[in-house]
Amino acid sequence: MRTVGSLLVVLGVLVLVSGCASKQDIANMSLGEEQVVERIPDPAPEWLNMPYEESGERLLFKGEASRGSDVSLCLRQSKANAVQNLVEAINVKGRSEFSEAVRGVNVSEAALGRYLDSVIAWTSENIQVSGIVTQDEYREKVQVRTYEGVSYYYNCVSRLSVPVESYQHARQAALTRAVVEAQDDEAKALALEAKARLAP
Repeated sequence: MRTVGSLLVVLGVLVLVSGCASKQDIANMSLGEEQVVERIPDPAPEWLNMPYEESGERLLFKGEASRGSDVSLCLRQSKANAVQNLVEAINVKGRSEFSEAVRGVNVSEAALGRYLDSVIAWTSENIQVSGIVTQDEYREKVQVRTYEGVSYYYNCVSRLSVPVESYQHARQAALTRAVVEAQDDEAKALALEAKARLAP
């Protein structure tokens, strides 16, 4: 019994000391000073520095939300930002691939511009939202010194992934639509050339 009593006393002292230390840390903070008090996961993962990545059979996209008062809402906002970044990255990737596929086709700059704008927009529309999954999440809780004491907010980062196959299907559907909807000889030439070069 004496051992159990001693153990309880030690635990009580540790709790008291840690509480005092926490209050002392807050007292030593300047007004407006911020300090991260929790990271999940800890340490912060390396993928936080990679806005876009192709990994095996999946495309990965990062989204962020900061200074959220509610962690659940903050995570939802970071996912929404990741979807927006996904669309932008798909646009960049698509423009590069479609431009390369029609290089050398003798058409006007205006026709080329119209073609690229159309197939990129159609590719983004065709990406299957059902194929997008949450790959990773990271969040941190930040403590801020205020006049009243302290307040807290959250910074959240989400990484979504979409299968490369989903992107390829979306691209192929856009190529087919471009052939069907070509309204003049220049548009038809661009559409046929891209479809032939980007065939799976």
